[in-house]
Amino acid sequence: MKKSTLSFLFLALASQAFAQKTNTVLTGKLDNLPKDQWIYLSGFVNGQKDSVQQTEKGFRFDLDIPEGEGDFYILQVGKMKASGEMNGAFIFLEKGKLNISSKTPMLKDAKYSGGKLADYYNLFQQRSKVSGLDALYDQFGEARKNKDQDQIATLRKEIDNKNAEQATLDKSFVLKHKNSPAIVYPMFFTLRNGDDLASLDELLQQASPQARNNVPIKAIEHSINTDKLTGIGRTALPFTQADTLGNKVSLADFQGKYVLVDFWASWCVPCRMENPNVVSAFQQYKNKNFTVLGISFDYPGQQKRWLDAIHSDHLNWPQLSDLKGWKNEVGVLYDIKSIPSNLLIDPNGVIIAKNLRGEHLDKKLAELLGTPVMDKNTLVIKGEIENPAKASWFNIRYTDAAGRKVADSTQIFNGVFSYLGKVQAPTQATGYFSDGKSGAPQSYEQYLQFYIEPGILQISGDASSPQEIVLSGLKTQDEFNTYNNLIKSEIASLKPLNESYNNKNNEYIALKKQGASEEVLNGKLDELEKIKEDMSPMQQAIRDKQFSYIKKHPNSAVSAAQLRFFVSSVDLAELQSIYDQMGPEIRNSVNGQELAEEITKLKSGSPGSTATDFSGMDINGKPLKLSEYRGKYVLLDFWASWCVPCRKGNPHLLQLYGKYKKKGFEIIGVSDDDSNPKAWKKAVDQDRIGVWKHVLRGLKTTAQGDFDKSEDRSEAYGIHTLPTKILIDPNGVIVGRYGGGGGSEDDLDAKLKTVFKF
Repeated sequence: MKKSTLSFLFLALASQAFAQKTNTVLTGKLDNLPKDQWIYLSGFVNGQKDSVQQTEKGFRFDLDIPEGEGDFYILQVGKMKASGEMNGAFIFLEKGKLNISSKTPMLKDAKYSGGKLADYYNLFQQRSKVSGLDALYDQFGEARKNKDQDQIATLRKEIDNKNAEQATLDKSFVLKHKNSPAIVYPMFFTLRNGDDLASLDELLQQASPQARNNVPIKAIEHSINTDKLTGIGRTALPFTQADTLGNKVSLADFQGKYVLVDFWASWCVPCRMENPNVVSAFQQYKNKNFTVLGISFDYPGQQKRWLDAIHSDHLNWPQLSDLKGWKNEVGVLYDIKSIPSNLLIDPNGVIIAKNLRGEHLDKKLAELLGTPVMDKNTLVIKGEIENPAKASWFNIRYTDAAGRKVADSTQIFNGVFSYLGKVQAPTQATGYFSDGKSGAPQSYEQYLQFYIEPGILQISGDASSPQEIVLSGLKTQDEFNTYNNLIKSEIASLKPLNESYNNKNNEYIALKKQGASEEVLNGKLDELEKIKEDMSPMQQAIRDKQFSYIKKHPNSAVSAAQLRFFVSSVDLAELQSIYDQMGPEIRNSVNGQELAEEITKLKSGSPGSTATDFSGMDINGKPLKLSEYRGKYVLLDFWASWCVPCRKGNPHLLQLYGKYKKKGFEIIGVSDDDSNPKAWKKAVDQDRIGVWKHVLRGLKTTAQGDFDKSEDRSEAYGIHTLPTKILIDPNGVIVGRYGGGGGSEDDLDAKLKTVFKF
């Protein structure tokens, strides 16, 4: 028993002595640092961690760093902020002493002393530096804040040039101090470049073994040696790894193809931001002997997250992972130190490029493979937006290649997203941004109206200002941009009037809900009409510019789609003339076919055509049939209780009815009040127009919310605006159209005088 106790005592003393064995001491004092503030020290690679609180004498860390294992450590005061800012410093430590002192609590103000470790740091800080680099970074930050893309691009080039100059200076520093571990600072912070390892090799060959005997330099040397096996021009090293289903997939399985080996992870923000570019490249060139092979650095337990990211980002190519994070065996084999990273391998298995991203990847593939060949009807949308905190989803609605109505969405990751769809021809689409919780926007201004077709559409801008979003890359959308740019100044001028109209309209709705009197409601309607009158000149200027564009570009998908908004106001002959100039492709498009139908309907409701017969129950529940009024002049009055101009015209219509009724004149009112028959009957009573016949339009709504136009009396006459009046002679032939697509009220008066010889 006694022997056993002595044995344990010996082991405890030995362990204590071992624990106290240190060869590196880091001391310091930060003035005005709160007593309860913690100071942390953590190894950049080895994972060692320690923490202390400063006393009146300062703080102290004791470490044991074996020979050749000197490394960078992060010294940090307090926790890192959510923004990524921290009160910290990167310092190189090996056997020795280092003292850090500051007159403030901030490490950036500290002075380093105590021996060789301080000398290494101070030599690096005092080395020759290019001038103006800090100012350029400040300007770059300001340009990003102001969303000045041109300035960002210019400054990025200037910064790259300055960094290249600094690299030249730092190479001179390494050669000057080639016998000192101080070279670890520039080697790690400014010269470590995976794309130029050959020059680093040449530089390090001139440094002494002592200067190279540390972890960061050894890691660089390992990368250099790996690059000699996996660099550009080398045969790709073989590997095999499991795919998402657990099946083994080898690089050799893709021999004979161009393969982009893409290293990424679901948790890697830059990777997810780069994925839309890879999606675009894959869709463009997968039919030209090209594919992508994904290697994920996801960790154990993250398989679902990995699979969700594959689905969300539309990564429709083979995906492999051993779920070992940074220790992924393929990543270790190729010495991948950062992601996203990639290798482009040719059909012979030779690595021909590395780390191709964005436009550089597109440029290289175009150089190798020529013109892209996408799958038939494939649409790719690449989005890069600001304000991702509020916009986490992009929602889109359109008609797909199979004629189906599509309502879809895709997740936005850190401001970047991609979407894949199928469309046969230029098609109008609607989109909006959302937070994934709220429903669709209630305001028109929050929607994007754009065109999609097979190809690649790029979306960029601030998601909080949808009307300022830039959409480009597709022929038809580019045309639509030109079309919209014609009226930018008018739209800007209309904005305050639109806001005023919306506010007044909301007031009207509120008053109606409160049960306000007809007098009050009519007064509010008059205010709305006044605003509409003020808007009219600008709206007319917009229409003139738009219609001028359509006439100049008749054989355009944009013109075919936009012309439908002019059907009710353009002379039928001019409308037919524009349609006749459209080519077969535009005529056979959905918009072209709809336009042809509208022209047919308009013709059937225009002078010279036989009036389409209809029947139904009138306002009094009695049957009414148009053809039973043959032998009389009949005026079909298309109106509605909510149509202010219609209601204002009723007194004059009463005068005409009283003037010509005995001469064989009849009026049949066709009201667009199917959804509110009470309002219809009330308006008839208020306006005292029950003296003539009245029927509803006949537009029904299905249980699914669609429109049933099988009994729609307006359709056959091409009615698009209210009021519109159709005059039919005793033989059932239309002899006049007034309002939408026809003459004026004065023209109607003159026509009635003529036919009745009054």
